Amino acid sequence: MKQWKVEIQVTILTVIIAAAMVASGYYVYQSLSVIIDSINQETRPDFKLLLIKDISSDLDKIENNVRLYSLTNDPSFITPYRKLNTAVQEKLKNLEDYEVPGSGEIGLIDSIRILTNRKLLLWEEIRSLHRQRGDTHDRFSDLYAKIDTSIIQPDTIIIPQKEEKKGFLKRIFGKKDTTAPKPIVINNAAEKENLKQEIALLENQISTSNKKFQSREKALLEQDIQISSQLSSMIGTLETQAQTNLQSKTEEADFMAAQIYRRLTVFTITAMILLMLVLIIFFRNIKRNSAYQQMLRKAKQEAENLAKAKETFVAIVSHEIRTPINAIYGLTEQMLQNTNTGEVRDDLLVVHKSAQHLISLVNDTLDFSKIESQKLKLEHVDFLPDEIFNEVLILNRKSAQAKGIDLIINNKERERVLKGDPVRLKQILINLVSNAIKFTGQGRVSLVSDYKETKDGLILLTAKVTDTGIGISGEDKDKIFEEFVQLDSDTTQKHRGAGLGLSIVKKLVELQNGEIRVDSKPGDGTTFTVEIPYEPGDGTKIKKGTITAPNIPSRIEGLHFLLVDDEEFNIHLLKNILKKWKVTFEIASNGKEALEKVSRTHFDLIFMDMRMPVMDGTEATAKILKLRPDARIVALTATNKPEDIRKSNEAGMLGLLQKPFTEKELLQIVKETLLKHIQGNEPLSAKKENPEINLSELERLTGGDHVFLKEMVELFIRSGEKCKEGLQLGLINQDWQEISDSAHKLAAPARHMMILPLYENLRKLENANGTEQSEVTRLVKETGNLIDRTNLVLKQKFGLG
Repeated sequence: MKQWKVEIQVTILTVIIAAAMVASGYYVYQSLSVIIDSINQETRPDFKLLLIKDISSDLDKIENNVRLYSLTNDPSFITPYRKLNTAVQEKLKNLEDYEVPGSGEIGLIDSIRILTNRKLLLWEEIRSLHRQRGDTHDRFSDLYAKIDTSIIQPDTIIIPQKEEKKGFLKRIFGKKDTTAPKPIVINNAAEKENLKQEIALLENQISTSNKKFQSREKALLEQDIQISSQLSSMIGTLETQAQTNLQSKTEEADFMAAQIYRRLTVFTITAMILLMLVLIIFFRNIKRNSAYQQMLRKAKQEAENLAKAKETFVAIVSHEIRTPINAIYGLTEQMLQNTNTGEVRDDLLVVHKSAQHLISLVNDTLDFSKIESQKLKLEHVDFLPDEIFNEVLILNRKSAQAKGIDLIINNKERERVLKGDPVRLKQILINLVSNAIKFTGQGRVSLVSDYKETKDGLILLTAKVTDTGIGISGEDKDKIFEEFVQLDSDTTQKHRGAGLGLSIVKKLVELQNGEIRVDSKPGDGTTFTVEIPYEPGDGTKIKKGTITAPNIPSRIEGLHFLLVDDEEFNIHLLKNILKKWKVTFEIASNGKEALEKVSRTHFDLIFMDMRMPVMDGTEATAKILKLRPDARIVALTATNKPEDIRKSNEAGMLGLLQKPFTEKELLQIVKETLLKHIQGNEPLSAKKENPEINLSELERLTGGDHVFLKEMVELFIRSGEKCKEGLQLGLINQDWQEISDSAHKLAAPARHMMILPLYENLRKLENANGTEQSEVTRLVKETGNLIDRTNLVLKQKFGLG
């Protein structure tokens, strides 16, 4: 309850802090938005004022153009005047866009627009006045022309006399008359007087006109000055208003910023207080939970110890069970090869199949890690369910007869062939039938099967196991499929077990996409119904359950083996097989005895058990290989853990034979580790352009797991590169110990992969101390080349980069 209180307190405080942060963030965001908007408005130019000032500037330009026109009477100033006039009208029209409805600026803007138009009209009138003065100028021009004409004409006119015609001689010899003619005088005084009168009249007219013009122009200019003053005043008013608004917004922004700082300060202080409260609650909770944590650590340690103990127990039980099974399985195989009597052979075949089934049960039920992680691999082969039903009948018939119970097996379609995992089906049915017999005191136990095709094209096998036993109560039905559960009754007290049977059955059914149900009433018997979908099978692909002796190569005869095992069952089985092969052998019960025998005798092959008293197989292998580097050793083990596989590889063993094994498997391991090296009298040190690599042993050890095999190959490649670097570094530094250590690390993996040229070189480099430097240099170079070629072949084969 206290834990819930702490969680509630922390949750409430967290919600309050989060709400405060959200509210503060929202308020800060809103306030900052207003401040930023104010700043933007402060920095943004007032286009309304700019436009008004631009209009005022254009009015000044218009005034200048009109004045220049009035002074020079040059028509070229009219064109810019008209363009400026048009521009001002356009800007006045644009000024309407800046009017804000309901604001006090509308009246000012309208007044500015009216005054501007009045100013334009005034200058248009001034321009018209100056245009009208052109007539006086023309009249002056006419008078000046008349004056010029009167001045040019002379006052006296001379009229020439007519000459008399003379003859030729008279013209030559006669006298010339040089007397001047008399002039004619004209009087212009009256015309000049008239001109004077016209000039005086014109001057009076011009003077009068100028006075009127100046008076009119003065009035217009005074109006213009008044309008300009009003415009300046209104523009100043707008600027003052803009400045006042700007000042007001600045003060507002400063006030909001100060308010934000105050509220953020309050929020920060409040948040710190709340966070301190949270920390106090956390520290108090941590202090209270320290004892619980210590208890949890202790419980965790106990759980780990229990798990380790369970694993050790499973390993020991697995090893102890597999040892007698190995003897039963192997000896019945040998007896079947030498027995032709029908009944005896049938009995032995049942024993052999039962041992084989027991091996499957041991492998699956005792390996908890595999079952709990659902890593069981299901077979996918063709089989006859009828054969499985017959085996279930044979295996349980005697126990049923001993209790006086009828055991009925009814398979409706005896020729039906399915495709799936027959071992799992047999395991399920044997468990259910044996359980039914166990808990049935009298009456009968029946196994009835039925087949039905599904919409997916599969065959649904339905198997019902019914007994007339004590039955199961309603509250116990949900418990029977749990692990390590035993129902309390007199019968269960008589038949105590691990409580794993039905749990494993349910998991096996579900792994095959099936379903299992139970119907029972106390005192009225029990019915287990199993439904598993299978694919339709092909009867021609069913493997016959016959035992045939393998073909033993003649080259095996005369070889000498050493059998190292502390179990008489395994030794007895190996002795029977090797005698048949005509192979001589010696026996050692532990690693110490094996080491003594190897020191005295040469053995072609040594079978070494991994777990033995006095000295185990791993330690014995290391000492034997140090004594005899060319010794060939194969591991014998009853487990299939990756740790044992790695230990055997690291120890330098060339192969691993898992118990229980068949004669065929034994022969296969002998061929892989021994025969291929004596075939055709080929020496072990034969060099090839590309090294020979045999991965069959690795593939067998990894159980066909290609991913694991690839990881092992990648590890070998990396180890080879490190070895090459270590050898070269040791050679440069003349560090023979470095060379020996680097070679030793790669020797066992190289031997396990049967790269014998590389292995021999590595063994020589292990003992490089005392060898001539030139020989060591040659071996390092040759070994480096072998490592490069080996890695290249492996990378190409496995598609590694």
